[in-house]
Amino acid sequence: MKIKNRIYVLLILLIFCWQFGIAQDKIEDYNVLWTTASDNEAGNMPLGNGSLGSNIWTEKNGDLLLYLSRNDAHSELQRLLKLGRIRISLGTEGFKKKPFRQELDLKTGSILITGGKQGEQIAIRIFMDPDAPVMHINGTSQKLIKIKVTLENWRKEKHQLNQEELASTWVYREGAPKDVATWESADHVLKKQNAIVWYHQNAYSCVPVHLKYQGLESYKDSVNDPLKDNTFGGYIWGDDMISKADTVLQSANNTKKINIRLVGFTEQTPSSGQWENSITTIVKRAASPVKAFQHSQKWWDEFWKRSWIYIDQKDSASVLTQTYILSKYQLACQMRNDFPARFQGGIFNVDPRYAFYATDVREKGYSADYRFYGANYWWQNLRFLYQPQLAQGNADMTKAFFNFFIERIPVFEARAKKYYNASGVYIQECFTTFGLPGMGDFGFGEKEYSEENTRNIWQQNLELTVMMLDYYHYTQDKKFLQEKALLWARKSLEFYQTRFKPGTDGKLRIEPTHALETYWSNVLNDMPSVAGLHYVINELLTLPPELTTIADRDNWKKLLLQLPPVPRKKDADHQWIVDNAESYKNKRTNYEAPDLYCLYPFRIYGFNKANKGEVERAFYKMPNPGRVCWYQTGIFAARLGLAEEAAKDITARSAAQLKGFRFKGYMDSPHDWKPDYDGVGNMMNTMQEMLMYCEGDSIYLFPAWPEKWDVTFKLHAFKNTIIEGTYKDGVLKDFHVFPERRRKDIINMLDMQKE
Repeated sequence: MKIKNRIYVLLILLIFCWQFGIAQDKIEDYNVLWTTASDNEAGNMPLGNGSLGSNIWTEKNGDLLLYLSRNDAHSELQRLLKLGRIRISLGTEGFKKKPFRQELDLKTGSILITGGKQGEQIAIRIFMDPDAPVMHINGTSQKLIKIKVTLENWRKEKHQLNQEELASTWVYREGAPKDVATWESADHVLKKQNAIVWYHQNAYSCVPVHLKYQGLESYKDSVNDPLKDNTFGGYIWGDDMISKADTVLQSANNTKKINIRLVGFTEQTPSSGQWENSITTIVKRAASPVKAFQHSQKWWDEFWKRSWIYIDQKDSASVLTQTYILSKYQLACQMRNDFPARFQGGIFNVDPRYAFYATDVREKGYSADYRFYGANYWWQNLRFLYQPQLAQGNADMTKAFFNFFIERIPVFEARAKKYYNASGVYIQECFTTFGLPGMGDFGFGEKEYSEENTRNIWQQNLELTVMMLDYYHYTQDKKFLQEKALLWARKSLEFYQTRFKPGTDGKLRIEPTHALETYWSNVLNDMPSVAGLHYVINELLTLPPELTTIADRDNWKKLLLQLPPVPRKKDADHQWIVDNAESYKNKRTNYEAPDLYCLYPFRIYGFNKANKGEVERAFYKMPNPGRVCWYQTGIFAARLGLAEEAAKDITARSAAQLKGFRFKGYMDSPHDWKPDYDGVGNMMNTMQEMLMYCEGDSIYLFPAWPEKWDVTFKLHAFKNTIIEGTYKDGVLKDFHVFPERRRKDIINMLDMQKE
């Protein structure tokens, strides 16, 4: 009996090791290590717990510096402000003395810094509690030191934004009438005996201006104002530390112990006293450094065990894998806030002296609060941050993203009704935290949305429907499907049905419309809309009947019969090729490929379809096959099974590191504020689809994977399926599928090619 029990325990351990993974131990090989201090904040490392974030660096004078950031720290004008910048001096020398070492420890989500020779060494670990908005700076010094903590606050007075800064709000990028407030209030610093406490409380909100000038005041009850009374700031305290000034803490006595804690917190409240009470409660409940670090270790250990991709390819292995891992890390640092993460710098943007886009503002004296694109969301960019998460096993990190849109359904419905006398929902390409377009895009004095690049783009709501349906396919979460995905799908289709009318042939005529931002003139039945409607309706009709209604299914079948065909034409060689729209003026105004939307994001064509030649010909004729930022070239290639083209894409993206920055995970972009996150999200999505593609019950393995690239991987597939294995020297080894019954649904494309 004892032998049987031992065997049983051994089997359980083996299953545990497989299911939760052992390859994540390789994560330590991709830690970021520096052996010299930095010149300035371009030499920062990112840290975060999903809600609170920080850029951290040590300067050559021995000081430790950091920014605190959150996704919800929105000003009166919806700028995403830093909570603050903090300087920490650890004695007269601090980290000035060599040897010096600063390491991002990925496995524990912490930063370790040591400096000084034996007998004088200072060693600290910086980490965040994943369950609270608290940062810990914990360590020791081998000799007695005096610790000084200073809040370096630049928002000391009410600030009137100039035209260039207004452009950076994006809501007022073209300026505003004189009667419109365009200023931000000063921060407040509280007088505390043993702490530094400060906050910014919005004195007003720009939301009422948007309602007024967009003619939506009668719908004001439909718009939740996230800027009204928004209050955010920080609280710093430490062991045996006393106030030397409102913004300065200092150790009461020389000490060898370093224990500093920082809280960053946001709350909407008309009373600053309420915010103070709330943040004080967080301080009182803060876990000890030991417990908080245990929480951090556990959270990050479980995170890295969810999935992995380690590429062993001689020329580019470390760079490709490193970019993938550091991208996963940075997004995990900022994806557990109530507001979706931003593609344009995220919470890790810095002073524009070191990174800027568009206008050169390096000599303007702007702070790290400035970013050219402001804090608006661009659908085309935002989606790339969240699409890779499901295959990584991070369904929990998509919740804020989906909830953002579900909660704003009343706003989207109000706009559909007001401007188009339509029901249902639609979302603009560019939208604010409160769901409306910014006035810079809508236009002061305009009667409807006037920004000419995007005014007639409609398919965004269909793309979001696909992402929601994919969430169901991955997780099998019926509650999410019925309460959110189907709700959004119904309202998205309803908009098309009530916004556009059938022609004499009974087919829907989608006009006026654009084919993305690329074709504006005389466009009828743009490919993204038509492909999206075909794909979404067919996908809905494949759902289990018991999860939908008879009325739904009857409506979907009726609408399917009314759809125009997917646009195609004969090319110069008299072969069929997909087209951008049924008809349009062939004048390009941007660099997108709307004709390929039937491939991605809508799975009408693909490597596993008989008609793939029609879209493959279009792929090779793309006028602008970019390999940065929002260009979808790599994903197109992966879905066509073009391994070489997909490999070119992820290789190019992994080489696009932000110039002048030490942290190799910060990526550059010719189109966005920096660091760029839609580009790395795009890259992760491409790499994952090169390895695995799901459709229906089928899981295609290696659909676009270079035969010479060895790889160890663990990914999540549809229907709560996990696959794990190692491909080496042309052979798939140690391959596991959980649950095992899904093994029959695996199609190994590399094996098929060999046959």
